[in-house]
Amino acid sequence: MIRTTATAILLAALFAVPQAQAANPSSLAIEPSNPSFEQGSQTSFQLPKLAHKADDGGTFPEQTPASVGLDLLLAPALPDSLLSAHLKSAKPLTTERLLAQIKVATAASTSLKDLRANVLRIASAYMAAPTLEDKGSPNRSKLICALGTSESCSQRWPWCAIFASSMWRMAGIRSMTLTPPVSGLVAWGKVHRRWHEAVSKVTVNGKATMTRFVPAAGDVVAYGCNRTRNWCQHTGIVVRSDAKNLRTIEGNTSSPVPGREGVASKLRPLDSWISGYVTLS
Repeated sequence: MIRTTATAILLAALFAVPQAQAANPSSLAIEPSNPSFEQGSQTSFQLPKLAHKADDGGTFPEQTPASVGLDLLLAPALPDSLLSAHLKSAKPLTTERLLAQIKVATAASTSLKDLRANVLRIASAYMAAPTLEDKGSPNRSKLICALGTSESCSQRWPWCAIFASSMWRMAGIRSMTLTPPVSGLVAWGKVHRRWHEAVSKVTVNGKATMTRFVPAAGDVVAYGCNRTRNWCQHTGIVVRSDAKNLRTIEGNTSSPVPGREGVASKLRPLDSWISGYVTLS
């Protein structure tokens, strides 16, 4: 009984973080734009060919376990037909109303490989749209507003975590709720034992060494988190990683169009401001 009560308190405390921060837009994530950060990234609306695979010693779906955790509460992924119509619509539906349009008989993904592919398929479609903020209206456009809520749209909340959590939901991961703050993604990852520090200390034969976690396609990366991980600066979807860099698709990130952020591909150095990952496996 005591153990059950303690677990309930822990879960409540973790999920209180995203709820509390969602009510305060100033505490939400925003990508820094200092010169050193910009010099360490590349922006593109086009992913390299076969970007979901690594040609340089990185990771790709086939190298990861095939099983899918039941805690993900998998449901059917958004099909291309609905996705394409949504991205072209003059009045796009919200994420939740869009998911409700999926035919009941549609089967959910049965493998981790398919799940990862669906995350990248949907995120890539948003990048190709491209999803850009309205001119002179930061954090706002018809597609950005559809990803979030009426409140996030009217108050123009930073939307990088809204984008990442929506991509997971559209891929079929229904246990991931729409999450405005990046810390909400981290809190979810901790509850589901899917949070991994970017660099951690491991002891082998009595000798401590630092090891770097290797993410895979479709995982979520968290940038610039504080020590307790209850606040982070930015997030994105992992495309692939190699020994030096991380290729991502990110929302609310700088784009080739000056003054207007959107969904774009980035190349991030692993030794930069990466704090950790929320993983599909």
